[in-house]
Parts: sequence; structure tokens; C-alpha cells
Amino acid sequence: MKKTWTILMMGMLTLVMALSVPLSASAEEAGKATTNAKPAALYAKITGASKQEWSFSDIELTYSPNSVLSLGAVEFTLPKGFQATTKDIMNGKALKDSYILNNGQTVRIPLRLDLLGISKYTLKLSHKVLPAAGTYTFRAENRAISIGSTFYAEDTIDINTRPVVVTPPDPCGC
Repeated sequence: MKKTWTILMMGMLTLVMALSVPLSASAEEAGKATTNAKPAALYAKITGASKQEWSFSDIELTYSPNSVLSLGAVEFTLPKGFQATTKDIMNGKALKDSYILNNGQTVRIPLRLDLLGISKYTLKLSHKVLPAAGTYTFRAENRAISIGSTFYAEDTIDINTRPVVVTPPDPCGC
């Protein structure tokens, strides 16, 4: 089984490399063809009702490696104040304990295959208490044997301050 898998992966790698450079291209044109790959992209957004500090909300991270070919792990790094748990969801399925590392700061999904940039990975952080107001940077990376992408992407979300509640004056004058 391992030998079959190796032969299959080598065949796909050879095919992708052959298709990535035009047959009649000069060395200069071939260099331009390989630099036109789309970079990896990460989109972070708060999908819950509130964007204010200390409130509960959901956060959705969508990562597109955009590689011609990659085989390996996809890794999300969460900023301080956010933590992944097994109640969070990756592409519609609950996270496994083995995917959650570094006290919930890292989510690593092993053995992913992306061919021709069609894969998307959506991590939904469910019902999280938003930390103090500020800008938070989320990162995603394709840690793999890869061709045709920058593999690393980041995006930010802004958390708003809670409005100050003013206490009304004492109505009875006591």
C-alpha cells in the first residue's frame, strides 16, 4: 500500500511539474510562468452577533493555500486571547484532540492534499468570549511539500470596546 501511494504521488508531482511550464517557453518566460501563482489567502471574520470585547461570538477563518500541488499539514495559529477546543469545527466536523496544540493556540490538520489550488479549509471557533478591544492577527500556513504558492497567509479582526454605561443620578436624593 505504501509503495502504491508513493508511486501515485510521484506521478501526480511529475504531471503537475510538466503542466506548470509551457513547452515552447524560454527560460525567461518559464520564470514568469512560475511567479504568477496566486498567494495563499486567509479570511478572518466575526460571524456572531457581537463584535464587542467580553461578549460571546463566533469567529470564522477560511484558508486557501492556492498551491499547484501540496501534501502535508494545514496549520492555524490563533492570537493570544483565543483558544481552540473540541467544540470548534473544521470543514463541518468537530476538531479532534490530536489537532489542538500549544494549549489551543495552534490547530494542525494533518495529511491534507491540495491539487491545483481547489482546497479550502474553514475553521469555525464557536461561542468564544472575545478578549479586550484591539486588533488580533490570525495566521494559516500549509506545512507541506508544495509547489506554486507562498503557503502562508494572515488576516486581522478588530474587536470593539464596550460602551461605557453611565449610572443615573440618585432619583430620590437620599
